[in-house]
Amino acid sequence: MSDAPAAPRRFPIGLTIATAIAFAILCGLGGWQLQRRDWKEGVLARLEALKTAPALPLVQVLTATARPEDLAWTRVSVDCGDVGGEPLPLVYGVRDGDVVWRAQAPCAVLAGPYNMILVDRGVVPGLTGQVAPAPRAFEAPRRVVGVLSPIEQLGGDRAKVLERYADRKPAPLVLMVEQETPAPAGLTPAPLPAEISNRHLEYALTWFGLAVTLLFIYAAMLWRRLRP
Repeated sequence: MSDAPAAPRRFPIGLTIATAIAFAILCGLGGWQLQRRDWKEGVLARLEALKTAPALPLVQVLTATARPEDLAWTRVSVDCGDVGGEPLPLVYGVRDGDVVWRAQAPCAVLAGPYNMILVDRGVVPGLTGQVAPAPRAFEAPRRVVGVLSPIEQLGGDRAKVLERYADRKPAPLVLMVEQETPAPAGLTPAPLPAEISNRHLEYALTWFGLAVTLLFIYAAMLWRRLRP
């Protein structure tokens, strides 16, 4: 008796749909990394231009129509007024691979719709590497030159700190100190990241490479499944 002919194998619809979804996700991640590369190149270009940019008066920069994200890395100068209240807590950070603690303080200003801005005064060198340092108090800032950074980009509890000043209108920015007059003892200004990497093209190529590899694997499985 002759063998019966093998039943034809059906096209793997479920596998195809899953592969298409995974391929779209991988390509989307690659495209997102290319967008991040363009954004990072813009940041690096602004930082390079910042090296020679003059400091503008803060009252000139902070206006009702200025968007915080458009003011990132703008160099400004301001004379701070006193703001009452307890000293603000130190802010945790990492710099050059070490745990650091940054001092912050409020600065009373009259600039656009705001009457206060948070000042990041830099690193407390004596606390480097400590896990839970004791609170530190410093003299209030007076004459400050530094760069602006949107408070949302810095993370941490900086935005929460502003809740202490419900009676004021704080700017949604942090003034990262480059220089103070008079210079406070025990603080080292550190306004910019020690190093900004830009490996997004490498990451994009990785995601696109995975997408292409997925197609090859799918094609091989499809060929084995449907061949006579």
